[in-house]
Amino acid sequence: MSGGDSTYWVTSDSAGLKMRGAPLLLARVDGRFVEVYGADDDHSYADAVYVGQRLFVRDLVRGDSVELMTDTVVPRLARDYARAHPRELPLGPDEEGNPQPTISATADIEVLTVHGPYLSYEYHVDIDTLLGERHAAAHRVRRGVIDLRTASAVRVGALFGEAEAQRVELDAVREWNQRRDSLIAETRPDARRELSALVVDPSSFEIRDRAREPEVMFSLPMETHTDLSPRAPTLAGRPVAASLWWTGIREQLSTGSDSLRRWERPGFTVEVRAEGEHARVVLVGPARREFSAGLVATPVDRMQWLDASVTEEARRALRKAFADASLHSENSRVAAASARGAWIGARLAGAASVRLEFFGARPAAALKPRGPSRMVVPQIRSGRRSRAGAPRVST
Repeated sequence: MSGGDSTYWVTSDSAGLKMRGAPLLLARVDGRFVEVYGADDDHSYADAVYVGQRLFVRDLVRGDSVELMTDTVVPRLARDYARAHPRELPLGPDEEGNPQPTISATADIEVLTVHGPYLSYEYHVDIDTLLGERHAAAHRVRRGVIDLRTASAVRVGALFGEAEAQRVELDAVREWNQRRDSLIAETRPDARRELSALVVDPSSFEIRDRAREPEVMFSLPMETHTDLSPRAPTLAGRPVAASLWWTGIREQLSTGSDSLRRWERPGFTVEVRAEGEHARVVLVGPARREFSAGLVATPVDRMQWLDASVTEEARRALRKAFADASLHSENSRVAAASARGAWIGARLAGAASVRLEFFGARPAAALKPRGPSRMVVPQIRSGRRSRAGAPRVST
């Protein structure tokens, strides 16, 4: 199974306990299942890589997609390049360019978390240019939250009320004013000016949860002009009062620590236990009898119960989405528990099946380099991004 970009489907019935995973990022919005996915926007030339990114949401039943967000910086740079080099033609889908291009401009949109209809993201733009012996670079990063229903950016006030927004925004400003001088003193001299210019932007934040309660975490938008891409300073998570929409998703969220996440239902509990680099999904029944569903690549942080509120039409759409995703991934598999798993189907579910849907992975940690622990949106790749040069190195 894949790691942070996977959905795991656990089914317990008279046939036993089964779990399957697929490289899907799913959410449930207003009772409907949707898939979030990304697509590269490639405008590359033989000696210039221009790869932006677009983010979409697709309704699994209707099949229609809506664009959530698109990078505009890279396409604009590509248009400037085309005007400056009118005799050059863009590369075709199967054409290869210079493995060490003179210009490389790429954009990434990474999903951090999904809470109900709200998606938190991090947006990076990286530009590197070789001018003879000179090298110029520019790197930008910021965060934000998008409403999956309207494809519009939202602020803290729209999520948790204006009073809460004013409180946490003022707290964030005070924290940054207290931390700024010490951070500048610890920063490389060539980056101190950029760091000293940073200010708290109320629109650059993500939604987090702790013990099923909401938090807001601000991240300062940052731009650097060094060889190293930035890690924008991330401030402390700030608890906010739960809104009505949050109460509707609370049962999807876990209790416990990162090493042991837990969801309780009448008669049984689902636990996800860290085991080294993996985590084990366990159903705990009466008298603490345990049944392992299998291992997942990273800890699960959201669970969607597939109960009577899920229509047969939605179930068919889910099955099709899993099947389609499995065709495009070598990591998808179906894991079946031992024959003893039949006991849990009969004992806990009676005549009906117990079906559980797992979403997501461990939330991204503040101030850590982007890597396997960050939830990366499943993407439709052009295959050209690898020519953008060496991987980014976070400071």
